[in-house]
Amino acid sequence: MKGRGRMILWIGVALVVAVFAFRFWRVSSKESFASISSIQESEGKPIEVTRASRGDLEVWTSLAGTVEGSFQYPVISTNSIAVTSVAKKEGARVKAGDVLIRLEKGAPNPMLLSYNRSLALYEDAQADAERMRALYKEGAVSKQALDKAELALTVAKGDLANAREGTNLTATHAGIVTSVLVKVGEMADAYAPLMWIARTDSVKASFEAGSSQAAALKAGQKAVWSSDANGNAGSGAVSKIDLSADPESHLVKGEGLFPNPGGRLMPGAVVSFKVLSGERRGVVKIPTDCLVERGGEAIVFTVEAAGDTLVARRRVVAMGLRTPDEVEIVSGLEDKDRVVRFGQSLLEDGDRVKIVRGGEAAAR
Repeated sequence: MKGRGRMILWIGVALVVAVFAFRFWRVSSKESFASISSIQESEGKPIEVTRASRGDLEVWTSLAGTVEGSFQYPVISTNSIAVTSVAKKEGARVKAGDVLIRLEKGAPNPMLLSYNRSLALYEDAQADAERMRALYKEGAVSKQALDKAELALTVAKGDLANAREGTNLTATHAGIVTSVLVKVGEMADAYAPLMWIARTDSVKASFEAGSSQAAALKAGQKAVWSSDANGNAGSGAVSKIDLSADPESHLVKGEGLFPNPGGRLMPGAVVSFKVLSGERRGVVKIPTDCLVERGGEAIVFTVEAAGDTLVARRRVVAMGLRTPDEVEIVSGLEDKDRVVRFGQSLLEDGDRVKIVRGGEAAAR
């Protein structure tokens, strides 16, 4: 019984100690909170500040597009003739006049232009003209007969040139072969593209943009394509932006035009680039961290001296151009105003504040 009584006694003592310990913790906690509050009232709420400044803002829109030649043209045959040789492969660079595709010289039917036939007619007309020239010198034929022979030679020469062009298909402009659509032994369909050539001294990048991106884009804006693995980069401009979105994809199509000396941008490749879609020069701006939204208004807190103390002042501001890091202030702030950057979420107008960071910048 005695042991049981001692146990009950010890349990009672422990309960009393626990109650007093809990009450002491509650009181000390309240005193701690009270001390923080009193410190802020006497010294001010801690804040970090910066200054509104005057400068430039730029907004860049990131895009990606497929590179194409700024000028592309097809290589075609005027007749349906068999292909005997494909002189250039995809990716090959060509100059104006280079032979690209050779066709069979004999026409498959009499109605088509035949190189062999044209060559024979030209040689015959040339021999006849030489003979008439000799006879005319001797007075054996009239001037009219000579002129007729000369005309026949001129016509035959033109036919031969046309026949040669019809069998040797050449490049009309320098560029790069982007696609070959025919093989040796196949028939070249009349007026159907057999090969595509793209000029690469300048290229375009065809892109698609979402509605929010497209709203900020317009022709003439500066565009800069990203550096590749070799450190290449270049600039150009937006050359085209559609006025409406595709009804199925809901994307807006556009093109960027880039000078391409040395052919650094290859047709068919995908290039990343960014467009200067917004800019302001010489405007008042602040870091976006300074902004607070309350009651549907954009506000900031400035810091002003009130005697020997510093107080926060609530300012409603109107914003202009906004970037991820900075925002233009159209009204509500002046250049060099001291603005709270961190700690403003707990502030009210007229609160006493203490600058714990940014004082050096704000003092300038």
